[in-house]
Amino acid sequence: MPYAVQVEFRTASSFLVAYSVNLSRGGLFLETDADIPMGAPVTIDFGIPNAGQISLNGTVSWRRGMESPDGPPGLGIEFVDVAPQLGALIDRLVSAFHGVQILVLSGDRQDRTTLARSIKSIISTAEVMQAADANVATTLMSSEIDLAVVDIDFDVEGGLATLRTAKSQTPPVPAVALTANPKLYEYARAAGADEIIANPPPFAELQVVLVRALSKPALVRGSIS
Repeated sequence: MPYAVQVEFRTASSFLVAYSVNLSRGGLFLETDADIPMGAPVTIDFGIPNAGQISLNGTVSWRRGMESPDGPPGLGIEFVDVAPQLGALIDRLVSAFHGVQILVLSGDRQDRTTLARSIKSIISTAEVMQAADANVATTLMSSEIDLAVVDIDFDVEGGLATLRTAKSQTPPVPAVALTANPKLYEYARAAGADEIIANPPPFAELQVVLVRALSKPALVRGSIS
């Protein structure tokens, strides 16, 4: 039985990040509760801003259920011959690429500077906009932002409000919350944080979290054709 999965990326930048860390290696994890069996052939229809739609064929190579402690439910899709199919599209997107826009909120100047420097070393194309308080962050937040990184320890209510502002954008802005207080994890998640990490964040963990948040599709919808 043939399956089709619609995947929409929030920006061309998010698709390029996903391509560089996943698709170029021939696979992609899709967070979904679609009930598609192992080994099933699937067609993935990618919706990419400023690039239209492109389809890739693959198979379900592994699955993760709702009950798994290892992460969200979803499907591991294996592709064949990705490069020839996406080559022209990647060339076109890269030629028009202006970098990743990242908004950083932290009330402590030194922490904010250190965090911005770490982000730049992980994502060299990032343009990092810094905000010292939630009011400034709210002013800077827009659909053009690719990712928000929010320190909620300095001002808990302001940080949570900034996370909610990120989620209220159309489409929602992916957000990473930083906190040294495990009791705030639930509040951060409820406010819309896609990822939560210790504060200050270990560099290796920050790298994984940033890439994962940036490359996550905005929409995954599975169906039986």
